[in-house]
Amino acid sequence: MAEAQIPVKVGVVLDMDAYGNMTFNCISAALTDFYATHDHYKTRLDLISRDSKGDVIGAAAAALDLLKNVQVQAIIGPMYSVQANFLISLGQRAEVPIITFSATSPSLSLLRSPYFIRAALNDSSQVGPIVAIVQAFGWREVVLIDEDNEFGEGIVPFMVDALGKAKVLVPYRSVIPPSATDDQIAAELYKLMTMQTRIFIVHMLNPLAARLFTKAKEIGMMSQDYAWITTDSVANDFNSMDPPSIMLGVIGVRPYFPKTKHLDDFRIRYKEIVQRTNPKSLTYDPNIYVLWAYDSAIALAMAAEEAGYKDLTYQVTKTSSNSTDLESFGVSLSGPNLTRALSNTTFVGLAGNFQLINGELQAPPYEIVNMVGSGASVIGYWTKENGIVSEPNFTSSSANAYYPTSKSNLGSTIWPGNKSSPPKGWVVPTNGKKLRVGVPVKVSFTEFVRVTWNSDNSTKVEGYCIDVFDAVMAALPYGVPYE
Repeated sequence: MAEAQIPVKVGVVLDMDAYGNMTFNCISAALTDFYATHDHYKTRLDLISRDSKGDVIGAAAAALDLLKNVQVQAIIGPMYSVQANFLISLGQRAEVPIITFSATSPSLSLLRSPYFIRAALNDSSQVGPIVAIVQAFGWREVVLIDEDNEFGEGIVPFMVDALGKAKVLVPYRSVIPPSATDDQIAAELYKLMTMQTRIFIVHMLNPLAARLFTKAKEIGMMSQDYAWITTDSVANDFNSMDPPSIMLGVIGVRPYFPKTKHLDDFRIRYKEIVQRTNPKSLTYDPNIYVLWAYDSAIALAMAAEEAGYKDLTYQVTKTSSNSTDLESFGVSLSGPNLTRALSNTTFVGLAGNFQLINGELQAPPYEIVNMVGSGASVIGYWTKENGIVSEPNFTSSSANAYYPTSKSNLGSTIWPGNKSSPPKGWVVPTNGKKLRVGVPVKVSFTEFVRVTWNSDNSTKVEGYCIDVFDAVMAALPYGVPYE
């Protein structure tokens, strides 16, 4: 007679829209695949889903219900950084691991909870490749455009610090709320058009990014003279942009993961899941967050078996009759062991090597992609050890992460306006004050400086010194209007 399997209750907190339902189905598929080849395991994860309803309160209520009424041993989720803060605190209080595959804000690491497991990349890990791109093209000023919430602002200190070390100025930071209207987005873009900097680094979630680039194209900012670089929150979804032409010429960075037979097989499975979840949906390849969700479920299944099968209950302490829900749930007796086992779990997943250090997934190399007519094209790769390289045959190097690199390692690139040459990065600002240059007026030796007056009382300044001055000003990596 077969030995009875031990159920381990696991909560899943997701926004149960079409994407959330599809992600939950992928997590379920991961466990089905895993237990099919590990039928000797005595434990089985039992998934209990809750809808976080797209906001912070919904995520908090879902987690409270799972901890108090279901007494789960772990929670997978939430989907977004803005929802994660309170859940991490609840996990710390109940000693239950909170495993996220998509909350990437660096600010979450500051909470320093041993029960927060980020099975995704910290956004600060992509600062290196973005700065390397800026250095490669010799741009000296950039403008940051980020989403006005915890996710958007989390990367800013790391980005500004890294750009400063590379001697790149950030003269302006544009902050756009997720609730901004199209007119408000346009107003902010028009403000950027009055400035001289034409290099923009965009860090926001895909829904807001799609609106930003749609409006930028409408008002003429997806044209020559402009360069747009996006973080992986946008680049991961390049191939699902509709239409892709709104982002023609945009450069993005996203995690590189090796193409394997396991991944090819999952792609077929993923299309079936999408079509079953939402038959009217267009089918795209799974993005990195789906792969991390799949790998998170595998890691948790392995850790649950390693942690053992005892004490799958809560120790509930007595509270006063007027206690709130925040005080009335207990502490998981298996949580510490499960967290330790999860932290030591390593395997090769769909998204590459799964290894946690200090509770976070370790950063792989990044690939640099360029939006062309039909979608994203890989034009290069980046590693902390080697900088920008043309092929994914990575070797070790003692180089510093922010050393200057060469654009020659990047493949053929299309820029906004369907141009093949990169923009210089600046134009003469429409609202800037002109530099006034005084020159001496001499009547004798005029080879160095010569001033003549025109009939309309304007002046004409010529001479060797003037030629040298004009050449120096033209060679600057930014525009300085002068007279």
